[in-house]
Amino acid sequence: MSKTDDSERRPPRVRKKKKKKPQESSRWPLRLGLAGAGVVALALVIWLVVKLTSGAPPAQPVTAWKTYISEENEFGFEYPADWKAKSYGIRDRREAEVTGSSARITVKQNLAGSVVADIADAADRGKPVDDEHSPVAKVHALRCPQESSSYKEEAAVTVLTKMGKGRRSVYTDGSRRGYRATVLLHRTALDVFCECRESDWDTLRPAFEHVIESLVRGGGL
Repeated sequence: MSKTDDSERRPPRVRKKKKKKPQESSRWPLRLGLAGAGVVALALVIWLVVKLTSGAPPAQPVTAWKTYISEENEFGFEYPADWKAKSYGIRDRREAEVTGSSARITVKQNLAGSVVADIADAADRGKPVDDEHSPVAKVHALRCPQESSSYKEEAAVTVLTKMGKGRRSVYTDGSRRGYRATVLLHRTALDVFCECRESDWDTLRPAFEHVIESLVRGGGL
């Protein structure tokens, strides 16, 4: 038998088809999508960390002062020189707002306080009373904020301003801490709030005390 015959009898070889490898380019959209999601997640984490830990830098001690005087010279006071002051209102209802990077001072006139003081003075019939029962003490107690459930106030003390005796209390309201003060004018009373972040309280407390003690009638600073 010849070699030719043998080759004719052998069945033809079936070549196995090689499996095609998935094209590498088809995986790129998936990889890019996963990478994009990772970047977004990382950015979100960084934003949350910054949001929770950042903010205005720590307050610095106040060493320079400016003078605020209301439009018609009803009252005045000294405030930190690098803070911004604004005025609102009309006669006998003036309002001053002074803001720093993380702190705020507001001084508002109100007629209600003066009326209460007059009633209290009349009830005492002009007789001398101790500081705890003075007209300004009664007005201060009456004007204590009631709107916020987080507002907590310590016992009031007497403070001497350029207008005479006033009353002052330390308060906390959430993460804020400050002074609330009351001073009487001739026809009105002043509600004073000086507040800052809890972390800045020790630094700004002396400045707040200076502001309150500098309160004066008219432009007498």
